[in-house]
Amino acid sequence: MKAKPSEILIRMINVLKQHPGGLTFGQVRKELNLRPEEQGQLDRRKRELYEWYVIEKVRRGRDVFYIYRGDRPKPLERGAVSRKLRAEVLNRAHGRCEMCGRTIQQHDITLEVDHKIPRNWGGRPTLDNLWALCQECNTGKKNYFDSQDQMLMRKVMQHKSVHVRIGELLKANFRKAVPSHLIAFVAGQDDWKKRTRELRYLGWKIRSSRTKSRTGKVESQYSLSKFSEWPANPTRWIREYEKKRAQRGRQKRVRATDSGSS
Repeated sequence: MKAKPSEILIRMINVLKQHPGGLTFGQVRKELNLRPEEQGQLDRRKRELYEWYVIEKVRRGRDVFYIYRGDRPKPLERGAVSRKLRAEVLNRAHGRCEMCGRTIQQHDITLEVDHKIPRNWGGRPTLDNLWALCQECNTGKKNYFDSQDQMLMRKVMQHKSVHVRIGELLKANFRKAVPSHLIAFVAGQDDWKKRTRELRYLGWKIRSSRTKSRTGKVESQYSLSKFSEWPANPTRWIREYEKKRAQRGRQKRVRATDSGSS
């Protein structure tokens, strides 16, 4: 990582600063008025912007606009995936798309290595945050991520506690239905349903429902109607609550047994 952003990055960010409402990348390119030899590296420079600056992407119709939101206090780790790490990810996939399940052999697909949590949401180039996707799934995933509230997702994903990530997502959509696949994503684990239910220990009211999409697929949704302030360590608090509840349950069963035998 360089000690400071390159000259071209500074020029790009100055252009975005002059347009608070955002610009498409084509408009940025036009504003920069680059020499032909500089044009070829511009796409790579666009990726480097996220290492130094907070950039929000907003979709308006068919266009994606880039909006400058501030400098990063500390540059992100460079997100390039090494050849060794890329090979590990592809080897782990065994020729199968890790999203749709199609295979190279049976479906003539090409696999691409991509971040599960996008880099601009805080995702890092580590083995557990990389997966192998076919081109169709990878394009669909990126389009879906672009459609989300970028600032909100960065704020949600910065929390280490799975309970806080889920809770902050529900709070940001207070009284609105949040699809289960988005909750599963921010949770980052298979037990996301249990983690969501555990928020009720805090006195939160969370309602679940099911809806059918246009394609006929049925999916669960969750909406928050009441919440309280977070304890100092929410996940630890919840674990302690479960231990105490289990202890009370055992004591109750012992008393019931003693009273039945007397």
